[in-house]
Amino acid sequence: MRFDLKRSLFVSLAALGFIAAAGTVNAQTASAKTYAHVISNEKMTTLPQNRNVNFTGSNALYNKAGTLKGAKVVASRTTLNKIKNSQSSTNNVRAYQVAVTNRGSVYYKVVTYDGAYRGWIYGGKSVASIAGGVTQYTTFKNQGLSTLTAAQQSATYKIANPGTANNGTTVTYKQPAWTQYKVGRAITDSTPYASSIFKIDQVGTRTRENDQWVHIYDVNNANSPANGWILMSGLTQAQAPVADNAIQINLVDPSNNSTIVKSVTITRSGATKGTNFGYYSNGGWTISQSDLASIQNQIRAALSGTNYSLDSLTTAQIAQIAQTNFGSSTNLVANKIATIADNAVRINLVKPDGTILKYTDWSKSGVAKGSNVGFSASGNTLWSLYSGDQSSMESQINSALSGTNFQLNTNSNTLNSTQMDAIARGTYGGQVYINVVPVSNATSPIVPRLVGASQKLSKIYDF
Repeated sequence: MRFDLKRSLFVSLAALGFIAAAGTVNAQTASAKTYAHVISNEKMTTLPQNRNVNFTGSNALYNKAGTLKGAKVVASRTTLNKIKNSQSSTNNVRAYQVAVTNRGSVYYKVVTYDGAYRGWIYGGKSVASIAGGVTQYTTFKNQGLSTLTAAQQSATYKIANPGTANNGTTVTYKQPAWTQYKVGRAITDSTPYASSIFKIDQVGTRTRENDQWVHIYDVNNANSPANGWILMSGLTQAQAPVADNAIQINLVDPSNNSTIVKSVTITRSGATKGTNFGYYSNGGWTISQSDLASIQNQIRAALSGTNYSLDSLTTAQIAQIAQTNFGSSTNLVANKIATIADNAVRINLVKPDGTILKYTDWSKSGVAKGSNVGFSASGNTLWSLYSGDQSSMESQINSALSGTNFQLNTNSNTLNSTQMDAIARGTYGGQVYINVVPVSNATSPIVPRLVGASQKLSKIYDF
C-alpha cells in the first residue's frame, strides 16, 4: 500500500510539474504575441478632392488596421498594383477615415469608386501627409481653354446624340465621370435639350483614360440643368439654318465626324427646298461638271491654311452631294495631310482638270506658325508677297514642275497676281492652291520684215 501510494504521489507530482511548465511556456508565448490597438479614429474633414488617393502597391488592404487582432487581407498587393495602373476611372480611390494606433502607425480607410474594394491600409507615421500604401492622386487635370483652338472656343455646339446613355457622350455630368466620389450626372436624359446651343468654358483630361472632357453651358439659359461636363466627342458644332435654295457641305475630321473643320455653302438660284442637288443618270447619282469644279474649288479654298485637304471627290462623295436636299447639309470626311513644318507653307499645284499635280513646301526662317505668308497692301484688293520671297518661291515651284510638262503660266515661269494673292493669304503651317498650265509646244507665228527695197518673209521658229 505504501509503495503504491508513494508511486502514485510521484506520478501526480510529475504531472503537476508538466502542467506548470506548459503554463509557463504558454504565458511566454502570449506575452510575445501582443497586438496594437487604436487610440484615435476620425472621419477625414479635408476637401474631398484632396482625399483622392491611389495605391502604391507596397501594402495590402485589410478589413481593419493590419496590426490589430483579427485583421484579414481584403486585397493583396498584387491586386492593388493592378488597380494602381488601371486605365479606368472607376478604379479611382477615396480615403475617408483615419486611425492611429498606440504604436504611432497611421491607417486610412479607403474605397474604390466602383465600390469593389473597401478597407484599411497603412498610411505612414504621420497624419500630416499620406504615405505608405497610398499616395495623393489627381483624377482630373483642368486645363482651362488652353488646349482648344480659337475656332473651337468661339464655336457653338449641340449634343450629338441626345438620349439617356450613361456613356460620357450623351448626358452631362456635375464633374467628369468617375473623377469625384459619388458625384454623378447633371441630367439623366438629354433629349429635352436636343436643340439647345452650348459653348465651352472649361476643358481638361481624365488622368487614367487621358480623354478630353469639356464643360458646356447653354448660351440662352445660364441656369440650364444641362450645363455640365461631357466628352468632347459627344458634341457636334451647331449650324446656322441652311437657305432653302442652298446645300451646306461640312468637312469633318476623319477620326471624329462630329468635329467640323470647315463648311461650304452651295447656292442655286431658283432651287426648291427639299429637292435633290444633283440628278440620277445611268444607274447612279451625279452632278454637273461645272458644279463639281465649283465645289472642289470652294472646298480647297475653305481648307486652305488648315491641316486638312480634300483635293478630289470620289464617286461616292459626288453621289452623296447629289442626293443632298436643298435646305439641308451633308458631311464629307476631309483628309489629314502630311505634316507641314511650322515655318513652311505647302503650295499645291493644280492642273486644269482640278486634280493635284504635286506640291512643294516653301519655308522661311524666323516666321511664326499661323502668320500670313504675304501681306495686304493698303488700297489693294490682292495680297502681295514680301521682297525676295517671290523669286525664291518661283525657283522652287519651277524646280518641282521640271519634267512634268506643266508650267506656272502660258509662256511664263513667273507667278501672276492671282497666284501671288493665293499664296500671300496662306499661313505658315498650312497650305494653298495655285493653278498651273500645260507647257505650250506651239511655234510662234510667221513674222514679216523688210530687207532692202523688197519685202521678204522670214520664218522665225522657237525650239
